This record gives sequence, C-alpha cells and structure tokens, in this order.
Amino acid sequence: MWFDRFTNTKCFDLPMQIDSGRYVWEGKHAECLNGHSDIYPGEILVSDGSERCSLNQTNHQFLMPDKNRQQDISLFENAIATIGRQLEHDSKLMSPMLPSAVVDADSHLLPLEKKLQIILEKGHLHQISHRPRLDIRYEEEITDVARAKRLAKGALVHLASHSECWQRQTLSGVVPKKVKARFSEDDFHIYENRVYARLLDKLDTHLTQRIRTVEQLNDTLDKALRFYDNRDIHHRLSYKVCDLWGQTFDEEATLETLTLLEETLTTLRAMHHSICNLKQSGLYLLINRNTQIGGALHRTNILNHDAHYRYLSILWEMLSKNQQRLKSSPAEQFVRNQELSEYYCRYVGLHFQHALKPYSAEVECKYESQEKVFVWAGREFKLTREGFDWTLVENREQVDVLRIKTWLGFHDHNYEKSNSLIAFSSIDQELKPSIDRDNAIPLSPMDLYGVERLGWFVDRTMTQFLVANYGEPIQKLPQELLDFLSASNSKHKKSLKLTGDIPPSLCVLEDVSNDFSSALIKLLRENNAHEQADSLILRIEEIKVLQQCPVCDSRNIPLKSQANSTFSLHCDSCRTNRYLIKNRLGERDLLLKVNNEVSDSFSSLGRWFSGSN
Repeated sequence: MWFDRFTNTKCFDLPMQIDSGRYVWEGKHAECLNGHSDIYPGEILVSDGSERCSLNQTNHQFLMPDKNRQQDISLFENAIATIGRQLEHDSKLMSPMLPSAVVDADSHLLPLEKKLQIILEKGHLHQISHRPRLDIRYEEEITDVARAKRLAKGALVHLASHSECWQRQTLSGVVPKKVKARFSEDDFHIYENRVYARLLDKLDTHLTQRIRTVEQLNDTLDKALRFYDNRDIHHRLSYKVCDLWGQTFDEEATLETLTLLEETLTTLRAMHHSICNLKQSGLYLLINRNTQIGGALHRTNILNHDAHYRYLSILWEMLSKNQQRLKSSPAEQFVRNQELSEYYCRYVGLHFQHALKPYSAEVECKYESQEKVFVWAGREFKLTREGFDWTLVENREQVDVLRIKTWLGFHDHNYEKSNSLIAFSSIDQELKPSIDRDNAIPLSPMDLYGVERLGWFVDRTMTQFLVANYGEPIQKLPQELLDFLSASNSKHKKSLKLTGDIPPSLCVLEDVSNDFSSALIKLLRENNAHEQADSLILRIEEIKVLQQCPVCDSRNIPLKSQANSTFSLHCDSCRTNRYLIKNRLGERDLLLKVNNEVSDSFSSLGRWFSGSN
C-alpha cells in the first residue's frame, strides 16, 4: 500500500505516470525498484535517474524534468546538499540563501578548462583542423583510358579477357577503351582524426553546461547586487533580505565574486566560440558524425608523439575523469535522490524557522528532536517534523496551524486543492517575486524572496488567532466579578464591555492595564471560574500582540475599537495602518496598509503585502 503525500490518502495502485518523491511505501515487506534498490516501509519512492519504474508487481513511468534544464537542476541540488549537510553539524539558524561554497566551486576555471585555454591559445587544435594527418586509400576501378593515370595490378589480364573494354583491334594489338586503373584518395578517417572530432563534441557539451551554470550564478549575484540599490523596495524589507544574504556574501564580497564570475564566463564563452568555429570548418566537416570512439582511448604513436595530436589524448583523459566523477549507477542515483529529498526537507524547515522569527525571536526556543516550541499571544506553538512534512501545531487546542509538504520535483504539476501548503523546488531564474498559488510555494536558494514568500502564508495563518475571538463574549461570569466591574473606574468601561445578555457576558475590546486585569483574573480564580480566567488572559494577550507593529516592532500602539467588533491600529513610527474588517461572507480579515512611499506589491513589501498577485 502506498501513501499519497499530496492528497493524504492511501492507494493500492499507483498511476501509470508517477511524481518522484510523492509516494511513501507502507507495505509490510520491501518493494524493489528496477531490480536494484529496495524500498522499505516508511521510505519515499524516488527516481533512479531513469524514466522506468518497475516495482515488484507493476510497471510505471516517472515524470522526468526537461533535459535542457539538467545543468540548472545540478546546481540546485548541489546548493541544497551543501545546506543540508551543514545543518547536520550546525545548530544555529543559518541563511537559506545560495551558499558561498557552491559559488566558489564554480567561479573559477576547472583544471580541464585551464588546459584547454592554453592549448587553444597555442593553436594546436587549429593546426590539426587545417593541416590534419591523413592516410592514402587506393581503389581500383574500370574507367575510361583518358581518366587512368596508373594501371592496377592485373590490368592487362583484365583487358585481355574483356573485349567490351576494347576500342578496336589492330595488327599490332588492342587499342583499349576502358582499363582497370588504380586511384589514390586522401583518407581523413584515421583513428586520430575521429578522436579529434568527437573531442570537439564533448568539449562543446561541457562548455555549454559550464556556461549555463556560471550564467545562473552570475544572474543570482547580479540580482542580489541590484536588490541593494533598488529604491522601490521598502527599506525594512531590504534590510531583512540583505541581512540574510549578507550571512553568505556582503555587498563587497558579492561585487568581487560577480567580477570573478564575469571573467570566468568571458573566458568560457571565448573557448566555446573557438570550439564552435572548429566544428564549422576544416577537418571536423570531413569526419562522419556517426563515427564514435568506444571504450578507453587507444594511445597510438601519433597521439603520443605528434606535436599537436598529443594534446588530444591529454584533453580526452581529463574530460573522461571529469565525466566519470559525475557519473553514477542507477542504484547510486536512487540513494542520492533519497538523500536530496531529505536535504530539501531540512531546507524547507530552515525557511519555516526563519519565517517564524517574528513570533519566536524574543522567547527561549527548545530544540528537541527537530521540534521548536515557542509562546506567542498567550498560546504555545510547536514546530515539528513528520516524515517529509513540517507542521506548526497550537498546543492548547492541539490543532494544526499550518502543514507544509516538501517535494523535490522539477517538472510542472497541477497541485490538487488541499489544506496543506506544498513547498516545491524551482529552477526558474525568472521566478517572479509574487504570491500566485493557493497551496504551493517555490523555495530555492537562488530566490531572495523565499523567506518572505513563506512568511506571507505564516502571517495570514497566525493572524487568525488574533482576530478570531476578538469581541467574542466571555460567558457565565460570577456575580462578584460583575459587582466589581460595576463599581470600577469608568476609564475601563471602553476596554471592557458588559453585554446585556442574561446572564451578562464580558467582551475585551481594548488594552487593559496590568493591575486591573490581575484583579479580574484573581476574582475569577477565587470563584472557581478557571475557564473564564484563561479566556480573559488569552484575550488580553492577543490585544497586547496586536498593539505591536509587525513592520517596525513598535509597542503599545493604541487599539481603537469600532462598531461590529472591529478595530483600527495606526503606528506613528512607520505609519502602518491595520484594520479588522468583515468580508461579504462574514469572515474577519486584518488588512495591513504600509505607508505608500513604495508600491503596494509583494516585490516591494514582502510578507507585509496585503493583497495577492
């Protein structure tokens, strides 16, 4: 039996086409993938690098990503693996941005590329292209006498026995019309020239992939550098994002690395241009493209000692070692994909913790078996991991606040409607800084808005705890409390409202002083009204949190109650306004309006953006 993580349902039969990382095996015995890897109960079904998915009883197909994006996927996986491994040994909350180790590894020329640069500068490959070694191939052919330059062996015997080749017969002999001639032809298809042609193909592929990787790194750093100077972004959002990015690169280091990447990219493009030119002229065009070099390279005398050809074997072997290092068997790829799914789950958990920092930064956090416990607005919350899902739980009522499912997939998918949020991997360099999905969110080390994107969903979920019970009456009050409220100072009348119900009930509408709230709670406890006391404490704590500005963290902002159990808040420090309104369905919504010095968009405001786009 399989468990579908996207729909939270169990299924006995898998569909014909399968998303890698979507299903978990829940059978009693191990399943076997493609005859080489066992999947034990509780383990996730991932691809082994091939489209084929053959299990014990059934055959399926994995949905595969675009092959043209393979280099982008490799860079993404490398970044995720680097962060995931670091999380094993580092307990502090590290940055989820692109790790500097990944950039450093790809920002310099590889040994192969340094060698290729030298060989191209000295012109060895160009010399082979224009003055190649060749062999002479001899062919025998029956042809007109006028075309024959050299007679083939046995030409006279052939002429004597084939009268149709005679022009005429004379007294002195035969005048031939056609003879068996020997022709010589230059043969460029020698082994060394075939090595040259196939080496150009391999170098073309290698340089194309490397250019794509360096371009993506260059674009990411350039985007970060432009973010520093973007005046359309709210300055507090800019500070938050730059602080996360600065844990990996500061502005000066970003500029230096960007300069190095541009130099590397210029060199790679120049070498690639030279290789492409060699493929469009000279020797390469004379070699059959279907001709391949199988197995290990055969070191001939020419490849060992020729002044130009000997560099072919050097480049070939360096390229083979580089490819061998990246190559893995299906069983090894299956294990690696399982590890990458684990790393991505940790990476999403890292984003989740960053998104929760505004709620837990000032309290002690306990880390117990990947659990993070914090108190906010009078409630205790727990962030915990369950398999490949992250769940935020409210401990008082034991309800799931927000569940995030992690999925390491690189192809388009139509996500089914569910109560969970699906965090998926994205390799789209043009990922727009916007909120455009109901239950799916892209999280990538190359995205500067990842924490803000998840924080947008977290804020809207947590806000419901603040507004759900606002103005709701606390019922079944003891008579001593009612008498105390009737005799109390009128300055508390606006904060606390007694309804005209029978029996009367109490509504908390605005902030209540500590002394007065302590007296009320004490009266409730003394009269055995513990449930009412807990509700009163919760309402007061919720209002205290509402009085803190989510943008500038200013405290004690006056909350002004209004009709129909709504309110408004205005922060004098950053001019942020908040309004509790009721929509047409009667649902409550807390609108956040940041000052209009910047545009009202997600790219400008991040998690403080009030709408959707």
